[in-house]
Amino acid sequence: MEITMTDPAGFPFPDKGEVAVFHGKLYRTRPAVGLWPSVELLPEPGCPAPEGLAPREAADGSVGYPVAPERLEAWYAVRWTFRWRGELFDCAAAAPATLTGDYLGSDEPFAKAHLKRRGIRYRGVFPRGEVTDLEEHREDLLQPLHALVRRLAEVDHFRPKAYAVYRGRTYPAAAEADASGLIALTTGHDRPEGLVADPRDPSGEHFLAAPEQLDAWYRTHWTFRWKGGPFDAVGTVDGWIKGVYTGGSWGFADNFQLTDESAPGYTRYTVRAGLKGVTDLEQHRTDLLADQ
Repeated sequence: MEITMTDPAGFPFPDKGEVAVFHGKLYRTRPAVGLWPSVELLPEPGCPAPEGLAPREAADGSVGYPVAPERLEAWYAVRWTFRWRGELFDCAAAAPATLTGDYLGSDEPFAKAHLKRRGIRYRGVFPRGEVTDLEEHREDLLQPLHALVRRLAEVDHFRPKAYAVYRGRTYPAAAEADASGLIALTTGHDRPEGLVADPRDPSGEHFLAAPEQLDAWYRTHWTFRWKGGPFDAVGTVDGWIKGVYTGGSWGFADNFQLTDESAPGYTRYTVRAGLKGVTDLEQHRTDLLADQ
């Protein structure tokens, strides 16, 4: 399925970011903090919520819809480039009459003559009629992730998980109740008596429980320190532990060159660290029934 991204004014969508296709519809995405490798779908204003997904509110009040990558038809990072006076630019913003671009060339006299300096880069705003070679670039994120999951036996290490105990037996479970207040348990071939099969699950391995039916329902997650800074662990990548920085120092993120995985209105810095460089690695357990 070929999809052309456009902004609300009908122009090519310029934002650098991640895009996913779910049930044939295109969504912008952001990382689902604490639910790696899931992502959150972000419907455009006025568009319906993704069918079958429960909403999740972020700290800034915005709402996303977490979904596991295996349920996506496509997932990729998108960016646009264009040329102005023959020089190459990375598209940073769009308006009906103009495009804003960060200069990717190396002609210093050209940059100083025509562009404004922004940190270590040069940027310009150009009439659309003067822009040529507007081109979309996509980086597939779905297949590399599937390959990683198949390759790494330790992919689930240090990843946040939720469990529910029903009649003395522990099952992997959803970390949040659905819109009707029920909790999905992953039971495999087990068919627990007293629970209802999840009609949204074609595999038949998920059953739904009300909170009052459970002996326990809890979430586990790991935290650690790296270079003295605090992190929430979100999994492992190529044998390294991956963490989301939870401190408030931009200087720390900058000094140690943390990976910027931020989205518009949403700040997130991550690190991939070897376990030998990690301290204070600790597992935490949160009682989810206490809030019911």
